[in-house]
Amino acid sequence: MNQHSDLLPALSKFSGIVDLIYQGATDFNVWPKVIEELAKYFNTPRGLIFTPLHTPDNGGFMIMHNFATQMEVWATHFQPHDLWTKRGFERNLVFTGSVVRDQDLMSEEEFLTTRMWKEFLQPANVGRVLVGTVFSPMDTNNLPVVCSMHRPFTTPYSQQDADEFKLIIPHISRALGVMTKLRDAEFKVASSLSAMDQLAHGIILFNVDGAVMFCNKEAQRILALQDGILLKNTPSLQDVAVLITKDHADQKKLDIAIRESISPDILSTQHFSKSISIQRISGKTPFILNFSSLPELNEFGLGKDAPRAIAFISDNDKRIKLNEEILKITYGLSQAEFKLAELIANGDANEVAANNLNVSVNTIKTQLQNIYFKTNTNNRAKLSKLLLSLVVNV
Repeated sequence: MNQHSDLLPALSKFSGIVDLIYQGATDFNVWPKVIEELAKYFNTPRGLIFTPLHTPDNGGFMIMHNFATQMEVWATHFQPHDLWTKRGFERNLVFTGSVVRDQDLMSEEEFLTTRMWKEFLQPANVGRVLVGTVFSPMDTNNLPVVCSMHRPFTTPYSQQDADEFKLIIPHISRALGVMTKLRDAEFKVASSLSAMDQLAHGIILFNVDGAVMFCNKEAQRILALQDGILLKNTPSLQDVAVLITKDHADQKKLDIAIRESISPDILSTQHFSKSISIQRISGKTPFILNFSSLPELNEFGLGKDAPRAIAFISDNDKRIKLNEEILKITYGLSQAEFKLAELIANGDANEVAANNLNVSVNTIKTQLQNIYFKTNTNNRAKLSKLLLSLVVNV
């Protein structure tokens, strides 16, 4: 018997939500509808998906269903008293792909004594939560993202609710992963093929048969290296190319990833952060690929010409190059400060930067303070975020 047989009666509705989620990969405006449909599916009055550590003004987002001013009140008055979140971390329940209910976090007796319940949740008629960690704070490749459903205290979530929600979270992660990687420095979707050439990471689109339909410039650069993975025309079909690896085991992983992205099993989809690595003949750091499905209707083609899957390929040995003109003219960086900024964007520590530039660590620290002042940033994290928005393809 299928291990998911108890969920099959709702499979049609579930499938419709999954398709809607993947539409959100290329259309941010779909996400409010996604949250609304999830709330209906789980018979819950309120739903939310947001970046808990990044406000919308700081590159994050918050998409709500039937929340009015409650989240603002929570953020300004009750976040320090959020025992659900604290218990989640204490019990190691906050990790990418995890799903927990309020019952997993604390007893009902303890919950009813908390300030969060008495002063915030009870007046809002919210007492139950079903929360999925789409991307955890430990996932360094994505902003932390949480999706949660909320009910009154009198209607707790069941284990089946949690099991079904756990099937939804990987699809949300894939769609959000695609959406995030397709956004440029201004956080606008790069919805045309030409726009994808401006992005710093490699993008590959596949048709329904698994053949490559499009590679942006960075993907073309990586594949042209033929360093463990390459693009090869098929002898039987003219103008059709496929991805080939030099290693048999890598080819098997690649074929499975492409096939599962084109025709995913909606009940066992892998999380977006589950990448595959391709060994390089040169011995350099392996290439990393992340895959996701695309909805039948998407912004990269129509009908039979629409791609059905997308892959992101990363070359971790490629050094980042920054827009020198903007940093010098707009921000007033000197040549020495610009060189240091590029090293910072590549993640080099002060000691490494000092060695590469043949100066002292104290000189690096002084130049770094000058860069903070000129770019109106006050720490390395904020500076890195600005610099990564100024990456140019080479």
